[in-house]
Amino acid sequence: MQFLGRLRDDLRLQDALTFELFIHDERYSVPTLRLISANGEAEARTIAEAVLGEGPHHLGVELCLEGARLLSLGSVGAARPSSEGSSAA
Repeated sequence: MQFLGRLRDDLRLQDALTFELFIHDERYSVPTLRLISANGEAEARTIAEAVLGEGPHHLGVELCLEGARLLSLGSVGAARPSSEGSSAA
């Protein structure tokens, strides 16, 4: 019976996509990269939200697929200066 359960999990993972999570942690100067497998963007977003809540040191999480940012959670967006509309004085 366990074999069938593992087989179903293996078949489910064949359809999964690999997403990148960049975890911004106040203890480190660079984000931590974590690769996750999810069946779609909705599942990946749920995982990203859970990662953000894993500890008090996580300031933000960026969710990406093939290098394209899909979502920024936490203070990631606020901490990054905007390149649009900004000018050096």
